[in-house]
Amino acid sequence: MGIPHLATSLQRFANHRALQDESVVIDGPALAHHMLNICRVNDASPPSYNLIAKSYIRWLDGLYSHRVIIEAIYFDGHLPSWKRTVAVDDRDQLDDVFATGTCGFRPFVEPSFFVPAIIESLRQHPRYKTVTFVVPGEADAYCAAHVSQMGGLVLTSDSDLLVYNLREGQVAFLRDIYQNTYAQIVGSVFSPKQIGANLKLPPSEGLLRLAYEHSRAPQSTLSAIYQSCSREITNHSGYEKFSKLYELPAISLWHPLDKKRFRRLVALDPRVSEVAVRISSKISTNPDHADDVHMYLPLLLEDSSSGSAWEHSRPLRQLAYAVFQLLNPRREMEVLEYRRVQDVSQKGRSVERLSTKQIEHLSEAFLIIIERMKSMAITYSISPWHLVGMAIEANECQTLEKQSFTWSILQMRHDPSMTKTDRIPWNILHFSAHLQAALYSLRMLSQALITFSEMSPDRGLPWSARQLQFELRQLPPLADFPDVDDAMQLLLLPSKDALIEEFGAALHLTMAPASESQTPAKTKKRAASEQREDGSRTSLPGSKRAMNANMFGLLSIESD
Repeated sequence: MGIPHLATSLQRFANHRALQDESVVIDGPALAHHMLNICRVNDASPPSYNLIAKSYIRWLDGLYSHRVIIEAIYFDGHLPSWKRTVAVDDRDQLDDVFATGTCGFRPFVEPSFFVPAIIESLRQHPRYKTVTFVVPGEADAYCAAHVSQMGGLVLTSDSDLLVYNLREGQVAFLRDIYQNTYAQIVGSVFSPKQIGANLKLPPSEGLLRLAYEHSRAPQSTLSAIYQSCSREITNHSGYEKFSKLYELPAISLWHPLDKKRFRRLVALDPRVSEVAVRISSKISTNPDHADDVHMYLPLLLEDSSSGSAWEHSRPLRQLAYAVFQLLNPRREMEVLEYRRVQDVSQKGRSVERLSTKQIEHLSEAFLIIIERMKSMAITYSISPWHLVGMAIEANECQTLEKQSFTWSILQMRHDPSMTKTDRIPWNILHFSAHLQAALYSLRMLSQALITFSEMSPDRGLPWSARQLQFELRQLPPLADFPDVDDAMQLLLLPSKDALIEEFGAALHLTMAPASESQTPAKTKKRAASEQREDGSRTSLPGSKRAMNANMFGLLSIESD
């Protein structure tokens, strides 16, 4: 992260000291990845959301117990488009692994929802909930703005923090922080202002020019880079573009209205916050000017030769986007979803906007599913949300006249020994990814409904949407989201045959022939050609035959 080798070049100017009684601001995503790496080093298996979140809080508790004052923890609520390449790189890694045909987990694949799981845990913690903020921008910029205005020390992994105009603010890198033999929390502290003075750089520029020259020649020595700073800038447009990356947010962090806005965003996951920020920030602009809202769905550990696990939970997210769009109903905005991004220039899949009547009808459909699945789950002592996710996927497949992947896998016989091996079949991983995609889509919908209710209390939602908001309050926290072990337990349920019969009857699903229910091998490639990430428009359901048995079918014939 940041400018390669910049921190290393400036290491000799750092002051190694104890952090007791220091006021600190924490780069939330940086610490999240730092803790993920620590969990991986100390455990061979992929760390759970619960373990990562508890480790994060334990690390903060360590600071608190040593009298380090935590003033704020900032998380990204909106990322610039140039950072999209990170998701593409992760996607390429997963595709490369799948191409080898190897089963099981891959240690480099980040848990899909570990950052929002951490935020959720902080939000529920009595000590840290009041200092946790999801901001309408990048976390590092808000960390910089905080210490620039108030002083203090930023804890981060990003050398970009050295480049901002921090005034009296300072920076310490997470990799350098540890407890010494005297039971003190110590670290290497960088003061950009003091470093600039030591190097006799113009105070008006700070380390900006030095960082620019370093970015152009990262392998050069500090002496050579310093010499470059004394010469005229040859590429003024390049330097101006670089400088803009380090402009501090114009918003005042300490205005009461700003704090209220941050409180609203902290209730949202970062990806959901991006949608909310994009839509709400356009309310005061020209309503006739169209703009796109980009939603980069989290990367799932799934079978890349099959259809995206996000595909058939689309109606949930379509309803979530529609609720957000009610915040500014006069403005035409297109939501573009990115599920399996192969190239940064790729256009996402357009999600059609729902009318108010369609919002009402789709909310009613989801309520029916939830009520049926809640009743069924009691009988089999399983989570109703697992069933809700599968039911929504199966209904959408019926509408599109496609085979439901989760319904097919549920009907198959599975070897109980799969729970005792690290080599998990890809179709089981893909089944787990479908469950996670559905539950996270339900979570997005819940956050959209809550946000609308808080931001527009005078403009009520349809009754069915308000009732749906109430039902979704019972969703499990991210730490309890279904993982692969949960998926396998569901597939090995002792009473699964009875569940299959009742589940299929409730949703009017076609049972698989007995010959196809013996092994999962036949379904591996069946969904491979279902959907591709192109720029095509996702339309509302339209099959009349499917409408007869499908509660989503009414969307095709009902409109304003």
